[in-house]
Amino acid sequence: MDTPAVNASHLKNARTLVMIVILVMLGQASTGLAHAYGSDNASHTYSAQLGLALCIAIVALVVMSKTDDSKVKGMSFGLLTAWVIQYGMGEMFGSMSWIAHVHAVIAMGLLLHASALMRALPASVAATEA
Repeated sequence: MDTPAVNASHLKNARTLVMIVILVMLGQASTGLAHAYGSDNASHTYSAQLGLALCIAIVALVVMSKTDDSKVKGMSFGLLTAWVIQYGMGEMFGSMSWIAHVHAVIAMGLLLHASALMRALPASVAATEA
């Protein structure tokens, strides 16, 4: 039975989306800190929703690429799962000020996980064809 060819452009696009997720996370950090010091802005919530949509798109691109790399598949699903947990914590425990400390630690882990996923994804189409 013939194995399907890996669609390298999907993996390249997934890598680009991971870079955007990292930038969204950095924006999340600044708006989260602003919220902790009394600035009530809705951009923290909106960027969390944007990040959730991007993580769903990353998983879709990795699955549609038909890659055999279980590390990339697992890490993309892990990023989505962690983002869902983080988003849920932000929505459910917003009135509890102490949860912000746990929320921040998970966010640091998310940032590290996204950085590792970016390194695991191929940097260019040529890298997957070699």
